[in-house]
Amino acid sequence: MNVQQPIKYVQKLIRQGRYSFSREEAAKALQQDSKKLSQTLKRLTDKGWVSSFCRGFYLVLDVQHQEKGLDPKWFIDDWARFVGSEYYVAGLSAAALHGAAHQRPMSFQVISDRQYRSVQNHGLQVDFFHKRNIHQKMWSQIKSPAGFFHVGIPEITAYDIVKYERICPSLDLAVTVIMELGESLRNHELAQLVHIGCAVAPLQKLGWLLERAGWNDKADAVDEAIGNRRRVLRPLDSRLPAKGERNKRWRIIENTDVQPDIER
Repeated sequence: MNVQQPIKYVQKLIRQGRYSFSREEAAKALQQDSKKLSQTLKRLTDKGWVSSFCRGFYLVLDVQHQEKGLDPKWFIDDWARFVGSEYYVAGLSAAALHGAAHQRPMSFQVISDRQYRSVQNHGLQVDFFHKRNIHQKMWSQIKSPAGFFHVGIPEITAYDIVKYERICPSLDLAVTVIMELGESLRNHELAQLVHIGCAVAPLQKLGWLLERAGWNDKADAVDEAIGNRRRVLRPLDSRLPAKGERNKRWRIIENTDVQPDIER
């Protein structure tokens, strides 16, 4: 079997609107054994038609994506089905999809119910963050050119930005993103965050940041979510000494000055 037939297989996938495939699928379609298939996939990779994203899972690159790589939104749902994980696009990537595009994220951020290493592919980086239990109410579906994918709802996006320090490198950026997200945040959904698995400690910080961003009604909804649950005194920035004014409402030690990059 010459290499032209495998290229036709890849081109057929593109015509079908598919931009990924598994090694098992390719073996069945091309009727090749493991050794032969490895050689075929290497040739296709060398010619720029495919790229390995993880073991056994390949991306299809049409001409327009052979240099810059494939937008992860086009294949992340296929990847999740391949590995058998629950997931949603999260953090700054989700915030951008919700209209908070003040700063473009440096990587594509995904939360999954299993732990995975970050993946670099054609200059694009996908960072994975672990959340053991992903409630169905944490995400909604958005359409992509290749199908649909899961994205965290605005309220869980704001929560994750606060919870996972690696998602958002600074509190200044966090309050800026939350300020932009404010229009999308729904008070009822904020008030339900505890009931879908969100912890009190990040909610304390989220409430503080919402107040700092000027979204007082949203902060009230977070206060309602926490309710009578115990609020442990915590520093605003866990990376700095716990010295500063104490916010009685949120039980936060204001150990750093937080300044948004924009104004409401």
